[in-house]
Amino acid sequence: MKYSILFFSIVGFQAISMAQQTPQSSVYNYNRYAINPAYAGSSGCTDVTFSHLNQWVKVEGAPLTSYVGINTRLGKSFGVGGQVLIDKIGMVNQVSGLGSLSYGLNLGINHKIRIGASVGYNQYRVDPSSAIVFDPNDPIANGGVNSAGTINSELGLLYQFKNLEVAVASKQLIQSYTNFSYNGLDGYGLRRHMNGLISYAIPVNDNFTIKPSVFAKGINSGFQTDMNADVIYKDFLYGGLGYRTQVGLIARVGVNIQDLFFIGYAYESPMANIASYSSGSHEVVLGLKFCKNKKKQQEIVKNDRDTSNLVRNIEIRVDTLVITKVDTIYIEKATISKKIDKSELINKNILFEFDKAIVQKVAYGELESLINILVDRPEIKIELQGHTDAVGAETYNVGLSKNRVNAVRDFLIANGIDTKRIICDYHGETKPKASNNNAIGRQENRRVEVRFIE
Repeated sequence: MKYSILFFSIVGFQAISMAQQTPQSSVYNYNRYAINPAYAGSSGCTDVTFSHLNQWVKVEGAPLTSYVGINTRLGKSFGVGGQVLIDKIGMVNQVSGLGSLSYGLNLGINHKIRIGASVGYNQYRVDPSSAIVFDPNDPIANGGVNSAGTINSELGLLYQFKNLEVAVASKQLIQSYTNFSYNGLDGYGLRRHMNGLISYAIPVNDNFTIKPSVFAKGINSGFQTDMNADVIYKDFLYGGLGYRTQVGLIARVGVNIQDLFFIGYAYESPMANIASYSSGSHEVVLGLKFCKNKKKQQEIVKNDRDTSNLVRNIEIRVDTLVITKVDTIYIEKATISKKIDKSELINKNILFEFDKAIVQKVAYGELESLINILVDRPEIKIELQGHTDAVGAETYNVGLSKNRVNAVRDFLIANGIDTKRIICDYHGETKPKASNNNAIGRQENRRVEVRFIE
C-alpha cells in the first residue's frame, strides 16, 4: 500500500501533528545524548555515534531514521555536542540539526547533576508525487512539493547518585508551526514532548552487572513506556530485553571493542495489528570513543635509594589499567638492618595519581618498608583496601580502586611475597578519608590502605 493511505488520504494533513515527531529508537541505552542534551560530555571523552533505524519493515512509507552525533567534555564541568538527524515517514522528510551545551557540578561526595540545552533547526519537505490519491480535492496532493522549517529547542537534566541515574528532558521545548503553503491548513505543528529515564546498575560480581531501567516519552495525552533489563559482561558484551507498551518486545545486543569501538543492534517486534505484514523494526548503532588518557607508555620506576627497580609496560584506558608485564623487583637484604617488632606494624597508605593505578613517587618508601616487614615477619598477612576520590561515575571508580589494589598486590608478589598472605578489597569512592571538595582531600582519597593481620 502506498504511504498516502497510511498517513494522509484517510485523515488529512492534520494527522502529521500527531505522528512520530520525535524519532523512535531502541538503542538509547547505548547513546543517551540522543535523548537528553544533559549527557553531552558526561563520559569525559569524545563520543561519536552513528545509528540507523528501519521501522516496520515491509510497510511502505514506514519511518526510516539516520542519526549522527558527537559530544565531548570541555574542562572539568562543561560539555558540548551536536547532532544531525534525517527522518523519513511517508511523504514527510525531516532534516534537523542541533547544537548542545551542558554544565555539571558535584553536590557533596556522591551527588552529581548536569543540565543541558540544545538549539537547532528542523527542515521539512512534503512530496506527494508518488502517492495514490483517493480525494481529488486533497490540498496536499494538489499542492505539490512543499518545504518549510522551524526552530527547535531542548532542555535536559541528569542526576547521578552512586549507581542510580535519573534523567528528564523536554524535546521541542518551544511549540511552533511550520509555514507550509497549503490553503486552509495550519502547517506542521511541533508538539512539546517529554521523556524520562531512570536506571540502576547492580554489580553482581567482578564480571557481570545488571542494569534495569525505565524510559518513557510522549505528550500530555499519552506516554509510551519501555521497561528494560540489560546485562553487561566485563564492559565488553552487552545484552538486554525490554517491553514497549503498545508495541511489544525489544531485544538488544552490543560489543565494546578495546574501549574504542562499540557496535550494537536492536530488534523491535511488530505490533499485533501489523504483525501479519511487517517483520518488525531493526536498528544498528556504531560508536567511537576517544579519551585523552588512552595511550600506551612504559615506566621505569626507581626508589630514592636505588635498591629496587620496577619496569612496567602499562596500557592506560579510561576505565581500566592493564599491567602487561611486571619485571622482578630486587630489594637488597642489606636494607633490612634490624628485626621488625610489633611497634612498627603501623597501617600505611599508598597514594596514587589521579585517574590512574600508578603509585605516586612519594609512596615508594612505604612500599619498600612494607616489603621489609613482610620478609622479616612471614607469619603476618596484610589486607589491601582500594579507594578513589569522587570524580567520575561510581561504577568506574569501583573498577579503578580494584586496579590500584592489584597494582600493589603485583608489586608484592614480584618481590617474593606469597599471594596467600595478601587479602584484597576495594570500595571505590564510598569511604573517603578526607573531603572531596578540594584537591588536597581528593589526593588523600586516592589511596590503597595497608592493614597488618597477625
